[in-house]
Amino acid sequence: MLILTAENIQSLKQTNISIDGEKTKSRVEMLWKAAKSTQKQEIRDLASVAAATVYRIYNTGSVSAKLAIAFAQVLNISPFYLTGEADEPGEFAEADLLRLLEQQGYKKLLAEIAPPAEQAEKPKRKYTRKPKPQADAEAEQAEEPAVEEAVAEVAAAEIEEAIPEAPTVILTEENLQALLHAMVIRANAAAAGAAVKLGQVQEILLS
Repeated sequence: MLILTAENIQSLKQTNISIDGEKTKSRVEMLWKAAKSTQKQEIRDLASVAAATVYRIYNTGSVSAKLAIAFAQVLNISPFYLTGEADEPGEFAEADLLRLLEQQGYKKLLAEIAPPAEQAEKPKRKYTRKPKPQADAEAEQAEEPAVEEAVAEVAAAEIEEAIPEAPTVILTEENLQALLHAMVIRANAAAAGAAVKLGQVQEILLS
């Protein structure tokens, strides 16, 4: 809820804004007499006025924006009830406060307490990936088997290091599986002679 500080209220003019003096007289008197002492003091502090200033409204029917808003905020009523524009006290509402300030020409204060909403964030530009030139795409495709072949060669080298040099030693089942896996990778990567070797191994295994 937007409310004015004492500094804001005290910056307002003391000119009369009542549109019906008789209503202003009776309503201010009724509200002031019914208010608690703490509420009366709060109204006086907000508007920075003496009690005599409030009593004067009883006789003149004139109420300033300063006092109308102070009364409205403390007693939770519409400031337009005090000016005679509204028939019911209602409740203190931000919309009424802003309308009253606008009617009385307090544009500078309005700009301070209710600045215009910031512009909504601009939607982010949709990113569209720029298609790569044909030459670059072909180069990438050519690199893929080369990478796979390099991986296969490393795997095969690791297996060969694990295999004993003596041809009479029988490989373990784990080494055989790893070696066969490496041969499949090399064949899929189109390594030179890999497919032929893999075919030979398959024939031996199936014979």
